Amino acid sequence: MKKILITIFAIIVQSMLVFCQTEQNNFTELKEPYLGQNPPGIKPELFAPGVISTEQFEFGGTFSPDGTEFFFTRRSDYDGSDNRIYYTRIVNGSWTKPVLATFATDNFEFLPVITPNGDKLFFYSEQPRPDTKGLDGNLWYCLREDQGWSEAKFFESSINKKYTMMVTSTKDGTLYFSGNYDGKRGGFKSINSDGRYQNLEYLPQEINTIRPAHPFIAPDESYLIFDAQLKGMGKPELFMCFRKPDGSWSQPQNMGPEINATQTEFAATVSPDGKYLFFHRRVNKNGEIYWVSSKIIEELKPRNLDKLNE
Repeated sequence: MKKILITIFAIIVQSMLVFCQTEQNNFTELKEPYLGQNPPGIKPELFAPGVISTEQFEFGGTFSPDGTEFFFTRRSDYDGSDNRIYYTRIVNGSWTKPVLATFATDNFEFLPVITPNGDKLFFYSEQPRPDTKGLDGNLWYCLREDQGWSEAKFFESSINKKYTMMVTSTKDGTLYFSGNYDGKRGGFKSINSDGRYQNLEYLPQEINTIRPAHPFIAPDESYLIFDAQLKGMGKPELFMCFRKPDGSWSQPQNMGPEINATQTEFAATVSPDGKYLFFHRRVNKNGEIYWVSSKIIEELKPRNLDKLNE
């Protein structure tokens, strides 16, 4: 009997070693760029199935400008009670298995976004706030340091209000985000002047008339992508606007049935090289991250944009 138990134990240990080695080999095969995935065309595809997009619930992905890090939100259940921020990075030429971000805490956290110059990462967190003279927001950030990312810091700014989220930045530091301020709900922006963020500006009515959420601003501020729910709660679709030569914005346009296939699409971002659009989609309650060629953006751009303000 003792020999049988020893044999069974040996088989179990061997199986575990094989599994671990197989898992390790699977990740060493994920070479740069984009976790070794075949680039999509103009039809959205699941991003990194089994690695990023799993049987759990993922959304809100962001790459570092050099393409060597990818942060995203993962939750283990459908009700959204345990959002956490995960990341993977390139080590010795291969992508690592996604793990909790170094700055992550045991709190409700999501929607990490890295700025275009790569020096700062914004995210939403419900960790205890420091004494901030009345600020009640949930925006935090990390700074890029020589050895990685700093510890999380509370974003001490007048724009940091409760429910402010999905902060994206232009190259010159102007922030776009969604929130609810003084009874106004929708999209806002704040200009960075000499290192200080100015009072928020409510985006033009042609944008805010459909109450945009989770805005992504192009680094050169040439277009804006966001989600909105026009067909009832729980049915977000992606829309976009283009900046006109006079600085105003075109009317929001739906990104079409290829993108908005299930009316669960939200939290879009564009890769730092401008080649791919990433967004969340749910199929049979299984929420994942999808990606598609950014050519779809150019196809949606009005041909007469230069004349729209004449």
